[in-house]
Amino acid sequence: MKKALSALWLRLRKEDDGLLTLEWILLASLIVIGLVGAYTAVRDGFVDELGDIAEATIRIDQSFETSPPPCLPCAGSYGSWHDDDPSPSVTRGRNLP
Repeated sequence: MKKALSALWLRLRKEDDGLLTLEWILLASLIVIGLVGAYTAVRDGFVDELGDIAEATIRIDQSFETSPPPCLPCAGSYGSWHDDDPSPSVTRGRNLP
């Protein structure tokens, strides 16, 4: 029995068929894991940037005021307009209610 196990062990140690396949499988697995992590990081950064753009767009203020030049007090029509609609508060994050 001991002789048979010793012979099996020697044969398994010399066997190298499939070793290259195993290396390629490990390499492909590591590349896929790295790509998933990179994709997640890019997605999170992209969503944050889109949130910043949305917040900036909501907070645009259309108020203005114009006045005539001091040397021409009655030249043309001047006026002002105030944006009375306050910008809503933007809540950002992953766990919104």
